[in-house]
Amino acid sequence: MRATVSVCPSALVEAPVERVWQLLASPKAFDTWVNLTLVSADPEGPTRAGQRLVFAGPTFARWLRVTIDVLEVDAERWRLHLLVHVPLGLVNDETITMSEAGEGRTLVRFG
Repeated sequence: MRATVSVCPSALVEAPVERVWQLLASPKAFDTWVNLTLVSADPEGPTRAGQRLVFAGPTFARWLRVTIDVLEVDAERWRLHLLVHVPLGLVNDETITMSEAGEGRTLVRFG
């Protein structure tokens, strides 16, 4: 059985869009916004299309492993397109976009 769920949560971040983008453009900084630790980035370096990121972390007395395939990085439009693979065969086709929200804040949308 296959099911599709579509949602588009958002968050208002108290930081300029350039700073938020820096956190997303560096796999080593992902742990500031996800509760997992970077295990590997192939190839290493800044977030870029074709890269595979592997994360792990404890949850409910087990280790959770998450793999992210980076499909697109658009620094000019502050946009990332990712395929996030989590346990049980779940895959999240995730597009993260950012926009200036005034007064040094950033609107981040996940969808």
